[in-house]
Amino acid sequence: MIAMKNVVKKNKKKSLILLYALLGVSIAGILFFTAWMGYDYFRDWQSQRFYTAVAADVETRPHSSMPSPAIVENIDVSEDGVEELGEDIEEELWVPYVDFEELAERFVGIKAWIKLEGTAINYPIMQWTDNYHFLGTLPDGTSHRSGSIFLDFRNSPDFTDRNTLIYGHESRTDDMFGALKHFRNQDFADEHNIFYIHTPYRDYHLIAFAGYLVDSAREQPRINFADDEDFMIYIEDIRSRSLFSSDVEVTAEDRIVSLCTCAYDFPNARWVVVGKLGAIE
Repeated sequence: MIAMKNVVKKNKKKSLILLYALLGVSIAGILFFTAWMGYDYFRDWQSQRFYTAVAADVETRPHSSMPSPAIVENIDVSEDGVEELGEDIEEELWVPYVDFEELAERFVGIKAWIKLEGTAINYPIMQWTDNYHFLGTLPDGTSHRSGSIFLDFRNSPDFTDRNTLIYGHESRTDDMFGALKHFRNQDFADEHNIFYIHTPYRDYHLIAFAGYLVDSAREQPRINFADDEDFMIYIEDIRSRSLFSSDVEVTAEDRIVSLCTCAYDFPNARWVVVGKLGAIE
């Protein structure tokens, strides 16, 4: 009987030791996960702080007119109540002034600046000799998972290619190119369809007209086209796949820009927002 009691006590002791061990492992796992998440958010905060400071360095200046799609039609009402189309009102537009010479001393590889009003997109556009460097490098050369917004290394930095590709990480917040995911919503696409791109050569507006998903393992946005017909077939294809609609006309004489980021709809998914490029005179 005494031996039986001793066996029971030993089994209980072993059970308690096992329970405490499992409890210890669980607590250690929770602490590790909490610390990892905390570090994760800290790294995001570091990136946000860096880019906020960079954007604060960029001044704004008034421009003489709005881009053509945003010109407001002046509707006059005659004495008998009939509406008459008056002259267009060219509203004053505030656009960023980017001192590229000054920034180039700090950010080797800066080529342009992109901004979308009402979102966090307000970043320098970088370029390197490959499409990997700036995936994990900030404009000042610091290694960071947020990386930079950057041009495809095959593109000309003066935006003279028929299709210029710009890449940026998707984030759980709307930082970097995280805001692009909202173009899946028609109302957002209608209200935020004009980007501004500034280069050392001139200023541009970019009018979004399509947003589509692509399997990057099978397909990449194209840069070169055989001829005008090939280009227009490409335009019609991405329009047919777009998750929002637009009446922006694109012709064979136009240039486009494709903003590319990650998506999680399926393996290797990428989300691409495409816009028509126009110069701000």
